[in-house]
Amino acid sequence: MEYAASAGGQGHGQPVEAELRILDLPTSSGIMVLGTIDPATRASWETSLNLLVNNGGGTVDLSRLSFTDVRGMSALIDAARRVQPPRSLTIRHPPGTVRKVLRLFWPEEAAQLITDDGRPT
Repeated sequence: MEYAASAGGQGHGQPVEAELRILDLPTSSGIMVLGTIDPATRASWETSLNLLVNNGGGTVDLSRLSFTDVRGMSALIDAARRVQPPRSLTIRHPPGTVRKVLRLFWPEEAAQLITDDGRPT
């Protein structure tokens, strides 16, 4: 599965392109997120999260995420809450700013969701 979303805009007379690509992880159940999660790409992000939840959870690799707004992280937390135990959703390699936002707004969930090399952080 691969989802891509983009939206053109204007900034200082130059076109600005917001893009999000979501790819299946090759070695495990889950997705890799590349690019930007913002209002222009949110629908693709939420569709991918819904598919992940419907498939019983998995890993969300954020190592190539360049930006997300708080609503994008809120959607991720909501998806994690909807996965039925004993299955789960985990976050691998979040950028430092994402890690900070998750720990600030959702400290309990962040402690359970964020893993590095398979270990909770």
